[in-house]
Amino acid sequence: PELTGRIDNIDNDVNDAILLLDEDGIITALNEDRTLRIWLRRQTGKYWPSVCNTLESSPTSLYYYDASRLLFCGSDAGLIYEFTVAEDYNKITLNQTYSGHPARIQAVHYSSVNNLLLSVSRGKKFHWYSTQNGRLMGTYDLDSWGMAIQFDELTKHCFIGDFGGNISFLKLNDSNCQLITTLSGHTGSIQTLLWEPDAEWLFSGSFDNTVILWEIGTNQGRAIELNGHADRIVGLSYDSPAKILLTCSTDGNIGIWPTNIKRNETPKWLESDICQICKSPFFWNVKAMWQQKQIGLRQHHCRKCGKAICAPCSKNRTTMPLLGYEIAQRVCSECEKTMKSDETVPLASFHDAKHGIIKTDYVSKKKMFITVGTDRTIKIWDLSSVV
Repeated sequence: PELTGRIDNIDNDVNDAILLLDEDGIITALNEDRTLRIWLRRQTGKYWPSVCNTLESSPTSLYYYDASRLLFCGSDAGLIYEFTVAEDYNKITLNQTYSGHPARIQAVHYSSVNNLLLSVSRGKKFHWYSTQNGRLMGTYDLDSWGMAIQFDELTKHCFIGDFGGNISFLKLNDSNCQLITTLSGHTGSIQTLLWEPDAEWLFSGSFDNTVILWEIGTNQGRAIELNGHADRIVGLSYDSPAKILLTCSTDGNIGIWPTNIKRNETPKWLESDICQICKSPFFWNVKAMWQQKQIGLRQHHCRKCGKAICAPCSKNRTTMPLLGYEIAQRVCSECEKTMKSDETVPLASFHDAKHGIIKTDYVSKKKMFITVGTDRTIKIWDLSSVV
């Protein structure tokens, strides 16, 4: 990726940031001074604020709809503000305020087709509002904090990732919603979600450093893990024409994943009281330890076949890109013998943004990508050479 610009020395922590589609600019939500700012690139190449609007409480999450210039902003006090952005990006006008959440807004999503505003908060609530009159249309109780929202405009299916690591798959109606199923596969909280309507794929990024591709549209229940990051996932973007998934983790690594490759689903881990290769007992199998007169071993799992194995039978580590493992993983001695060299050829690439990252955004039309850093710096990248 080519670094084409940056905003340095921001005097606040940036809670969220969005790239503008038809202008070289960025909308930010800043924490300490509670401001919404629109930064435009000047002739000097530097970005300067054209709007600086102070709210009653800190803005926490943003959603901007370019076609109608509507900007939605969740806040730390549980309120959601709706603004209209002027054509020259030098002014924003407050249209209405949505209330009902008792705690900090974690994510907002606007559906222009259905005139709906969706939101989740730390109050374990999912709300949806009519944007025509600002009325709260319905609410749904979550098991833990809602962290991310994605919505399918045509089917009115809603996906909510929560702090417990689960994704609620809901069918939204006018005044109620139905839980279709719960997608469970992560061992850490959901940090970000991404819905790709053409392929009917849902991507989820988690605190457990993994991304899962849920093939919703196939009705086969396939879930493909993508393991290539060493820190929690904070950004997911998709370039539909190029069939490329962009991932980002807090350690500053940007992942480029081609999705037009047929990947294999990771195997389920088997359970056993003994190693399924050498038959040595695991440490909880007291009877077998006594009979074999040996100390029990710790249980591990082969990432290729899923067998329960001991450490001596799984000394090898290798990458398995077709299973989504771009980082070397544990494999058993039997699988190691049968693996071919072409099974370890990398399919994804990774690039260092050289700062810790908390948020990202991507505009496919312009191939522009931003990373929001823990160093209070926003970097603007041109991805046309890699996407």
